[in-house]
This record gives sequence, C-alpha cells and structure tokens, in this order.
Amino acid sequence: MKILKVIYLIASGLSFLLVCGLTLALTYSFSPLSAPSSRDSVFVLNHGNIVTEQDYSLIYSQQSLPVFNGDHLDYYCIQIEKFEFQRPTEGEWVYGLEDNHIFSQARELAAQSGKIDKCFSGESNPESNDVAAKIWSVDTTRKHVEGAVVIMYHKITKRVLYVTFQT
Repeated sequence: MKILKVIYLIASGLSFLLVCGLTLALTYSFSPLSAPSSRDSVFVLNHGNIVTEQDYSLIYSQQSLPVFNGDHLDYYCIQIEKFEFQRPTEGEWVYGLEDNHIFSQARELAAQSGKIDKCFSGESNPESNDVAAKIWSVDTTRKHVEGAVVIMYHKITKRVLYVTFQT
C-alpha cells in the first residue's frame, strides 16, 4: 500500500510539471503577433524624432516571435516624404563614419540584420556618407555588441530602416 502512495505522488508531481510546461509553451506559441500597422510606422518615426505629419509607407518588416530568453530581431523599412525633426536636437543623427568603434559595430550588425541593401536599394554600407544613423541603445559585453536599437536614414531613397535586435 505504501508503494502505491509513493507512485501516486510521483505521478501527480510529473503530471503537474507537464501541465505547467504545456501551459507556458501554448502561451508563447499563441501570443498574438500582429501584422505591421501604421502604428508601428508612427512608433519608428517618433523614435527617430522624425515628423509624422507626412506621407509614409511601410516597405517591409519583420517581427520575431517572443522567446523565453529575450532574443529578438525586429526591423521596419519605411518610405518617407521628408527627413525633418519634431524637435531640433544636435548630434542625434550621424552621417558617415562613427567615431566610436562600438557604435560602428552596432550599425554594421543592425544593417546586416535589417537587410539594408533591400531597404536602401542596393546600398550596403551603413557608414556611407548618404546614410545617417541614430543609435538609440547598445547592449555590450566588453568589446562585442549583443543587442542594439538603431535607426538609419538613406537620403537618396528617402527611406528609414529601424532595427532592434538582442542575441
């Protein structure tokens, strides 16, 4: 009789863990991942301090599914009419080369991840003189970039590329 009680307790514990695991898995797998909307474009433009009272359209985007460890890759390529700021501020946007090696690496990784050549019609150099970048944030470990939020503007195509990633 005592052995049945132990088997019952073990089976109960295992079934509880199984139910908890399935609940978490289902919660993450069915998390709504909405289609990109004009709200996403407004968010990107506001993040870059770019005026939203203009014609703009989303060219392409990607949103990664939620994962337990926070790794993600989201990017948006937006065609804009004019590159003007909501509030004038000095030094937020940098054309061409970055002085800071970490910022330069963040621009490069963001450009590769967000498919810069697709958004900027063949331009593949994120530090070209035709590309301005605003580094919103960078996550690093010593000398390596592990995550960043970078917004880039290509003055020839008048497109904005917003990339956020974490590895």
